[in-house]
Amino acid sequence: MDDTQLTRRALLGSAAAGAAGLALGGPLSRSALAARGDFRLGFESVARELSIGSLDVDGSVPGWLRGTLVRNGPGRYEVGDKSFEHWFDGLAMLHAFSFGRGRVGYANRFLRSSSYEAAERDGVIAFNEFATDPCRAIFNGTAAMFKLAPVPNANVNVARLGREFVAMTELPLPVKFDPETLRTVGAQGEALRLGNTGTAHPHRTRSGRSVTYEVELIPPSAYIVRSGGRELARIPVTKPAYMHSFSLTERFAVLTEQPFAVDPMKLVTDWEPYIRNFRWDGSAPTRMHVVDLERGGVRATLETDAFFTFHHVNAFDDGDRITVDLLAYDDATVIDALYLKKLRDLSVKRVPAATPRRLTLDLAKNRVTSRELWDGAVELPRVDYGAVNARPYRYVYGVGVRDRRKSSFFDQLVKLDVRSGEPRIWREDGCFPGEAVFVRAPAARREDDGVALSVVLDSRRRTSFLLVLDARTFTERARAVVPQPVPFGFHGELFR
Repeated sequence: MDDTQLTRRALLGSAAAGAAGLALGGPLSRSALAARGDFRLGFESVARELSIGSLDVDGSVPGWLRGTLVRNGPGRYEVGDKSFEHWFDGLAMLHAFSFGRGRVGYANRFLRSSSYEAAERDGVIAFNEFATDPCRAIFNGTAAMFKLAPVPNANVNVARLGREFVAMTELPLPVKFDPETLRTVGAQGEALRLGNTGTAHPHRTRSGRSVTYEVELIPPSAYIVRSGGRELARIPVTKPAYMHSFSLTERFAVLTEQPFAVDPMKLVTDWEPYIRNFRWDGSAPTRMHVVDLERGGVRATLETDAFFTFHHVNAFDDGDRITVDLLAYDDATVIDALYLKKLRDLSVKRVPAATPRRLTLDLAKNRVTSRELWDGAVELPRVDYGAVNARPYRYVYGVGVRDRRKSSFFDQLVKLDVRSGEPRIWREDGCFPGEAVFVRAPAARREDDGVALSVVLDSRRRTSFLLVLDARTFTERARAVVPQPVPFGFHGELFR
């Protein structure tokens, strides 16, 4: 996105989203939010779509930093007099920060999904989301489960797939967009198959092949691993587990089957939204399925104690030993903690936090051992993917909480040295950062030569800013202020 395309203008959102520009999404007053310096501002809806050629910058953005950082996440939670139920459900909004000659531009735009179009046209929540079921009070469970959007509300991640730029969610149907204008192009591929979910975190091998998985929820249920369009493995399962991501090494793909699973018949007979059909069983093991990338098939399935995870960090193999780093929760209660009513409730004191954990899978001994890499909290992890994914590495960047006994939401950035267990921290009072995207500097000599980019909510000033950190020292180099709050999102990528 160049400077000529980022001319200063403001496109007012729909009246349904709030003529004032920002629509409160819960029973909180603006004065209460401002007085507390509260993270709940990040769960308000945004009505304005902006395009600004040059933001005010405090500090110095590296001259070598070029391209466009596109971030994805919910931008609107209310439709008419109804609200989505969960953080993961809001209507997708793309945010673009463009870099060139030390300047930073900004634009944001709703993804024109079927859910968004129905909200604008009819003022209704028309399609199923992660924890919101628009048909629940009217139809039976079968009608509710399969009310699929032709263009999904892809609010989780973005990626470049070949020549296409796509937004993704946990449905195997990416949505194409134009990275220069953020305009939605349309769904990529065939219509969704009933009962199939996938991952918003596909991997690439060193040779450039894509690796991904799907979960077939409708019997006969299975986990399916594919690479470059080829089916590598089909793993039958009676009660499919919820999965969000997986790991890749030079030789293997590793699926984590956690004991947060669903009886497929419950999906088609009950009146519950999708995720409410899943049940946690802490007495059952977590299973690690190891799929051979070259020969295909399952090399091994190993069991370990129960844990829950959203995000894998990195993995690598050495002979018959596989190292898998991920972010582990004791159980799946974090999903319940992220319902909007709870997040917006001033009496809620804490959201469960994940701990970075290293699993060692010994294929020869059919055994899994584990240890904590650090006793602090980390989520939304990023590494220097192009250089270290599927290889031994040293640094992971993520969001965290300064005091996991008291903090309610992510209030600091963490750079963790996984070899030494030593963290570096960035924090500022009243500020709540998002995922830190690492960008390698030209001619980098170290793994942390570069910058980390994070969109930070400044709750006291009721704005957000793009933070540019020196990745080596984890100190601030620059910040570019956006003239409105950016709602909390999930993942992003720098496109060049």
